Amino acid sequence: MRAPDSKATAFLALAFTILIWGIAPAFIRSFSLATGAADALVIRTSSVAICCAVLLPFLGGFHVARVDIPKLLLISLGMFGYFAGSIFGFAYVTTGVGGIVISTQPLLIALLAGFLGLERVKLATLAGLAVSFAGTIYLFSGSATVGVSQLDLITGGTMIFVSGCFWAIYVLFSAPLVKKYGSFKIAALSNILALVPALVFISSSTWTSVTTLDLSAWGSLAYLTLIGTLLTLSTWNYATAHFPPSTVGASLYLIPIIAVAAGVVLMGEKVAASTLIAGGIILLGVALAQFGGRLRSGAGLAALAAVIFAVTVWGLVPVATRYLVLSIPPHTVMILRVFPAGIIGLLMAMYLGVRPMPWTAWARITAAAIIGNVGYQVLSIVGAQYIPASWTGMLFGLEPVFIALFAVVLAGDRLTASLVGGMFLALAGTATLMLGNVLVPAKDVGLLGIVLVTLGTMGWGIYTVLVRPISREYGAIQIASLTLGISAFPMLLFLTPEFTQSLSAMTSGHWITMAFVVVFCTFLGTVAWNFALGHMESSLAGMFLYVQPLVAAVGGIVLLREQLSLPLVAGGLLIISGVAVSQFGPVFWTRTTEFNESEA
Repeated sequence: MRAPDSKATAFLALAFTILIWGIAPAFIRSFSLATGAADALVIRTSSVAICCAVLLPFLGGFHVARVDIPKLLLISLGMFGYFAGSIFGFAYVTTGVGGIVISTQPLLIALLAGFLGLERVKLATLAGLAVSFAGTIYLFSGSATVGVSQLDLITGGTMIFVSGCFWAIYVLFSAPLVKKYGSFKIAALSNILALVPALVFISSSTWTSVTTLDLSAWGSLAYLTLIGTLLTLSTWNYATAHFPPSTVGASLYLIPIIAVAAGVVLMGEKVAASTLIAGGIILLGVALAQFGGRLRSGAGLAALAAVIFAVTVWGLVPVATRYLVLSIPPHTVMILRVFPAGIIGLLMAMYLGVRPMPWTAWARITAAAIIGNVGYQVLSIVGAQYIPASWTGMLFGLEPVFIALFAVVLAGDRLTASLVGGMFLALAGTATLMLGNVLVPAKDVGLLGIVLVTLGTMGWGIYTVLVRPISREYGAIQIASLTLGISAFPMLLFLTPEFTQSLSAMTSGHWITMAFVVVFCTFLGTVAWNFALGHMESSLAGMFLYVQPLVAAVGGIVLLREQLSLPLVAGGLLIISGVAVSQFGPVFWTRTTEFNESEA
């Protein structure tokens, strides 16, 4: 049995690896463009192999048992295929697009593991594959990129996809060798052997490329060789020895998010909204494949559809709210959004009938409505005056962390290291938004808006934790209807003489937007969310809230012509990373325990 702290060490090793690999596509593309793909492949594999050959005598030696040589040759082929496919692929497509294609790797790992009999292929995996395939088709449609032709998109995307297939081979077949010989030794030997097929690409221009490298190209090569390959392959191999294949594969979903951000920050790439849409579809498929098995059939699948609907329409709320508050007073927007939805809720409750409930249940409903829902509505709507929709949506990404936090405070859930670490990263992302806006002021961004929207997300965390148990016991629609109805009454406090004047100034576009927010986002979205909470764990439902920032960013860019900025990219990356750590950390721990027990 492994030492107890091996879990934490393996988790940190995996997190470090994913961060470095998420940034690596920017350096791969930069180096490929500087030298040409063929020369880049030879130079990179040669530099890695030389470093490995120098270090290996001191860190394990070259000897392996004869029986393990075929498997070593196989993973070396996987290593070469990964290098070749990614280097040639990134010569054709941007960092962000290539990073999105890389996100299909967890599916490839799961499918190959099932094909080899290492893990059972579940229905959720096949469904996730279908969803991700649809996203890939959209990405390859030719309308989802900026500055890339459709031919280059298909060529480069296919090469990167094939590199993922080779990487799946490396992941699955290297684990037993790593356990036997150690992570660095297997990483070094596989890199040395990967040089052999790479030598086929040597040409008369290769040496010229080496002698004419500028400082930027040398920096890219150093990053890819020392950090992106030698160090991270060791940390990756260490993690694969402690986690089952599907678990380490799940972590790869973070790479496209980091890659898109790295492309914007390091390469100055422009990200098309449709690229984000395609990436969101692909990541949805990956999430479905990795976590869909935790849902029960029947009601579980209905809950999955409900939570996806809820987070999608909620992702459009910042866009609609920003559009409205730019020309309508916030108190008018609050009244028009919450009060009609409350009336609908009360009518629904009267039609369905209200089951007898103890006073404790009514207290939870009232607290969820007033503190949770009303607090969320008021703070987020007022805050929307001061920040763009994309910023609001990114801050809404904090909701899963706050849900987990209030589950500890209000529901007695256990405080985990994953939650603490995730909260630290997520709040560091919020601080980055604040500090970044001070250092690099963005258009239409105010510090007050960041604070108000952040507090609003806390309100939704309180609402979710309070209504979950009573939704299960008394019915999702009944509880949602009652909370909406109770939420309507505080809106009367915001009635002013200017309210009627605001109504008369509203255009048809304002009324259509408000109707969408009231019916779909507020009423139907809340009902769908409560239904999902009644049929799945809060942590699992919270996982899908990561869709909101993506939808909000796309909506803000497409509909409101907002621009991505460095503070938004950096802060958003930290927030999403923090959410991932808080949500998926317990899954890693549980699966690791099961995996280690089976290996013992």
